[in-house]
Amino acid sequence: MRIVILRRKKEIKYNAIISSCISVLFGIAIYLFILWLFNVNLVDAIVILGGSFISPTIVKDFLIICLIGCGLIISFKASIWNIGGEGQFYVAMIPGIILTLIVFNPEESNAGIPSVLVIILVIITGALAGAAWATIAGVLKAYMRVDEVPVTLILNYIAYYLLNYLVSGPLKGKKTYGYLRTDEIPGLYRLNIVLSTPQATSSFEGALYGFMTQVAYYLAVLIAVILVFTFIMWMFKYTKLGLYIKILGANPDYLLTSGANVKILTLCAMALSGSIVGLTGSLYLLVEWGRIPYGIQSHTPGYGYQAILASWLSMLDYRFLPVSAYLVAGLRNTGLSIKIAGLGDTEQSLIILGSFLLAYSITRFISDYEVKFEW
Repeated sequence: MRIVILRRKKEIKYNAIISSCISVLFGIAIYLFILWLFNVNLVDAIVILGGSFISPTIVKDFLIICLIGCGLIISFKASIWNIGGEGQFYVAMIPGIILTLIVFNPEESNAGIPSVLVIILVIITGALAGAAWATIAGVLKAYMRVDEVPVTLILNYIAYYLLNYLVSGPLKGKKTYGYLRTDEIPGLYRLNIVLSTPQATSSFEGALYGFMTQVAYYLAVLIAVILVFTFIMWMFKYTKLGLYIKILGANPDYLLTSGANVKILTLCAMALSGSIVGLTGSLYLLVEWGRIPYGIQSHTPGYGYQAILASWLSMLDYRFLPVSAYLVAGLRNTGLSIKIAGLGDTEQSLIILGSFLLAYSITRFISDYEVKFEW
């Protein structure tokens, strides 16, 4: 007997929607099975799962995952699998720390440059840093035919240890009270807006005030999401670059025969992808963290990996990305809320996301391929 695996000649009707829905249901089943293995009460887990999607804390995760997902979709559309969003996200924070704490530190510099210009410069350099980090894998793929998946994964860990070296060495804070981390960037460069809300008298008011605070707190990221969505829509609908990126993913041989420079297109796709991820990282520094901690791999919320799942669940369609980003944000909150003995928050969050990645992979394989047994 021989097993033959063939791509389906005729695509299943509504394949994308059906695959996404089945992936979600199958992923929930896998996750609940894992929880059962860890002796977690499944009824409590289902209640927490439902409550995670209406928690005010989902706003932050939704915006960040949505923004990084926009960047990843660009490279994924070209069939260039940028799995290095984590590294690009954190490398983008390095210029922000240098600019705000060293070059334009108001306590040590008399340059008198307006804070808004420093903020813009931090965002631009963060985007450039993310683009440069992603382009490393792009160069290796375009000119040496090195698979980008292991390269981008390795670059994630190089980024972790690069930041750890800088935080424990050249960028080590002077006012950290013995803690190993960078100093906090000056308040005039922060983009966080904290609302003063009255004391909540009920759980409903508490959730409402929390939501209001989250929306104001991440106003800058919300604006960035709108601008990036507009840019991606314009690029894919009205520009030759967007058209070529889509063709590169669907039929690269056609581009070669038409005379297009596939190598340059590969670099452009990776650079654009990394720049949006890097922009997100610089915004996260200005809005959320305000400093870089030591041991970045243990502090990471894992947004780079979560955005991969959101991009795949959207079937690489930016119009559906907000829905999948909201779903992944809710799943992340679930993973952080359900406590599994012996595991940290990051590991618990990755378990649920891994369950859905496994479910997605199996579902997509079944929907795209057919298995035949030949005797």
